[in-house]
Amino acid sequence: MRNAKLPTIMVPLLRIIVPALFSLSLMACATAIKPKQVWYQQDTLDSTMKTDLAACQSDTTDQKMIAHCMRTRGYLLIPQPQAELLIVRSLQEEGLNDDEIAAQLQWSENKVRRYLDEDYELPRTASFGRQPIGISTRIGKPAVKPLIADLKDNDPLVRSNAVQALGAIKDPRAVEPLIAVLNDKDPLIQRQAVKALGRINDLRALEPLIGVLEDREKKPHVRMSAAEALGRMGDSSAVEPLVAALNDQHWDVRGHAAEALGRIRDPSAVEPLIAALKDQDATVRGNAVDGLAQINDPRAIEALSAALTDKSKTVRKKAARALTVIAGEDFW
Repeated sequence: MRNAKLPTIMVPLLRIIVPALFSLSLMACATAIKPKQVWYQQDTLDSTMKTDLAACQSDTTDQKMIAHCMRTRGYLLIPQPQAELLIVRSLQEEGLNDDEIAAQLQWSENKVRRYLDEDYELPRTASFGRQPIGISTRIGKPAVKPLIADLKDNDPLVRSNAVQALGAIKDPRAVEPLIAVLNDKDPLIQRQAVKALGRINDLRALEPLIGVLEDREKKPHVRMSAAEALGRMGDSSAVEPLVAALNDQHWDVRGHAAEALGRIRDPSAVEPLIAALKDQDATVRGNAVDGLAQINDPRAIEALSAALTDKSKTVRKKAARALTVIAGEDFW
């Protein structure tokens, strides 16, 4: 019997049944490791949370009503690993060491050290891109990989939250994924990616951001944010495209370009900014004045003196301040 062959009809059946059973097993495992959801509020002890939860449960068994009650008390429902990490980090910020945190929480020291490890990565859950940006930001580096994965989510809200959180965390691992988001189908998310890259301030984003600034197919608010981001980065490679943007048809792009040139403080921008003092828009003229003040080049004195008679009161005040900075005299 040990060497008996299976009936011929069983072979194809097994080829179908075995993979199916294996797939079911994987699904069961995936379900089993899904993180438990817990109520969390920053700087709130677990004992306080349990007391508040008991109070919310005292009048009803309806889970929606209980959830509403907890949210009105300031709690968020998030995966347990995230909540535990936030609690541990909070106690660390209070000055407690590994042993003291473990003793206070009545956890093992290994568990506490895992959450304090700079290389620790939280498992990806569906909650990251759907939870408040402040939670992901406070989690920090352990949330970076799950947030990067959320950049490809079909839900624009998830992508938006992920982009903004990554910009706030400022981890260099997010640079290349965020560069890809510059071509997102949603212009708002494009703009958020531009802002995030400006906050991270990594030179890998320099050329892509210049590309956004120069792309006339992009929405004006996306391109003006690119100008702002380039100013934040402060690299002189952006001066030429920013000077070109001073002639853009949209005033907000011109205005942000003038402001960015002031931040970079490259002397080659002086003459273009002097020309921008004649722009038809007062905001652009004002930003050009500010830019000249930041560059602090005597070549601007004559043009700024003329700006003292500008039809805009704001521009006149800015010109007086700029002349005081550059010429060292009081022009008020």
